[in-house]
Amino acid sequence: MTGPVAKLVMRGVDHHMAPTEVRERAHLDHTAAAAFLDALADEPGFVSAVPLSTCNRTELYLEVEPGFGLRRSLTAALTAAGVDPGLFFGEHARRLDGAEAVAHLYRLSSGLESMMIGEPQVTGQLKDAYRFARARHELGPVLLRAFQGAFRAGKRVRTGTKIGTGAVSVAFAAVELARKFFADLSDNRALLVGAGETGALAARHFLQGGIGGLTVVNRSPDRAAALAEDLNQGKGELVRARPWDELGKALATVDVVLATTGSPEPVIDAETVRTATRARKGKPLFLLDIAVPRDIHPDAADVDGAYLFGLDDLDEIVRTNLTARRKHVPDAEAIIDRELEEFHGWLADMDLRPTVAEFRAYLEQVKDKQLGYVRKRESDAVAAAVEENLQRFIKKVLGRSMSTIKNADSQEERLRRLSALREIFSPGEREQR
Repeated sequence: MTGPVAKLVMRGVDHHMAPTEVRERAHLDHTAAAAFLDALADEPGFVSAVPLSTCNRTELYLEVEPGFGLRRSLTAALTAAGVDPGLFFGEHARRLDGAEAVAHLYRLSSGLESMMIGEPQVTGQLKDAYRFARARHELGPVLLRAFQGAFRAGKRVRTGTKIGTGAVSVAFAAVELARKFFADLSDNRALLVGAGETGALAARHFLQGGIGGLTVVNRSPDRAAALAEDLNQGKGELVRARPWDELGKALATVDVVLATTGSPEPVIDAETVRTATRARKGKPLFLLDIAVPRDIHPDAADVDGAYLFGLDDLDEIVRTNLTARRKHVPDAEAIIDRELEEFHGWLADMDLRPTVAEFRAYLEQVKDKQLGYVRKRESDAVAAAVEENLQRFIKKVLGRSMSTIKNADSQEERLRRLSALREIFSPGEREQR
């Protein structure tokens, strides 16, 4: 007789419940995650785990058997990983068990738990965490099935709804706005002023959008060169760095400018923009300022041939797109509900499988014994016909028996019927016969 089915639990901190400083302290890098998994390996009742850490969350998914000492084991494993265990049991922690943990995982993979609804990045981070955990140890059947189902649900949500359309970050909104200026980005060049995290993200969005060329200007030439090299990824010189003192000249050679330095004073004034537009001989120059404080002086908006857009313009795009995405949440949740129903159906049948195998083995044994008698007395054709009919009989008996167990009025009745079938057809009983 097999024991109770293992269950899935999740303990974590995320942007919904924990401030940034708490999330930073809870973060598990690869070294810490490996130490965490290694420390859990010998804990009684532990089956497997997948730790996930992103900028917005650290979540620990575990498959455990009944009786597993969750708090004691997690405390020991997190301590071994160099992380304060109290973060995962205190006021900022999220604690989900069983069906709630699985539903959260499916919603996370589908972008419904992200700070920006529909954001696809977390799916890739989930897959990275899943692959990392599988490389360290074998995942249990419940955790394996849950993650695979979550990935499938996420894919269906992204392809079956429009919850992922429209820019919901300022960096992406800048690119979306640029698309409205130009029929084809590949015919145009962009200038990135500043080489920080926001600028790098925006540059990647521009490259993914097919921009024809990108120039990086930064006060630190080394940082500008490093970003250009990183963005090129060894595939040529689509992205180039220019010295800071050539900022004015660079303005005249591009079609769209993205300013991201956050300097205390504007780094581009109206006169610099006016000089650049004259050199462009009537060709418009679009200026996107996403810095705080502003990088481009407001007077640049009055320069003929220059079109200045600031954070307020981009925030409006983001708000509009987020509102549009929220309208698709019910459709996404309906897809997730169907996927969860399939998972729970699979989980509910897990306790049947060993008994089904034993029962099938018993019936096959009886069939083989009877066929032996037939083959001694009848032709091969008759024996083949008898075997075919017995196989159909086995299929019907198995189907009726399993249906009777599955359709029990309560879990207690289900377990009683399952136990009765095991008792009658267990290997020990067959040996006595």
